[in-house]
Amino acid sequence: MILETKRLYLRPFQEEDAPFLFDLNSDEEVMRYTGDHAFKNLEAARKFAVDYVTNTQGPCVLYGMGRKAVIRKEDEAFLGWSGLKKHQEEAFVDIGYRFLKKYWNKGYATEAGVEVLRHGFQDHGLDKIVAHVHELNYGSQAVAEKLGMHLEYRFLWEGRKAARRYEISRKTYLNNSN
Repeated sequence: MILETKRLYLRPFQEEDAPFLFDLNSDEEVMRYTGDHAFKNLEAARKFAVDYVTNTQGPCVLYGMGRKAVIRKEDEAFLGWSGLKKHQEEAFVDIGYRFLKKYWNKGYATEAGVEVLRHGFQDHGLDKIVAHVHELNYGSQAVAEKLGMHLEYRFLWEGRKAARRYEISRKTYLNNSN
């Protein structure tokens, strides 16, 4: 499934996205607050891109949702990714976004996020979507707030990193959309 906004489209990862995913996860500033690690090499990024959408035990196949490549329409530039992730054990769905640094502060994360929320509430019928954001990641906090999410509480991410849990309910989303 491809999602679309005025300037962007969000599509499943493709093998050709590997160099961009590798660059994205190799940038220390991009990765500072994520808790994720860089890919070991380009082949690892390629395997990730292919496996993410084809693995029968992965989120795209199991739940029909996942992170998607964010592509700028005007020039087909890979900007980063955004999308939903179902956390089955903890019984919640989160919205995530990660962009190459050269595309920060241009409104792309918010624009993609608006469409991801619409997709979650309208296409998947979700009742609530959350965002877990590192306490010092002010940019991601600003995006969550622009999306109409509110700070629900602070917590220790993985038991050691200060973080914030933002939430938006279906009711709030619908009220904000009208």
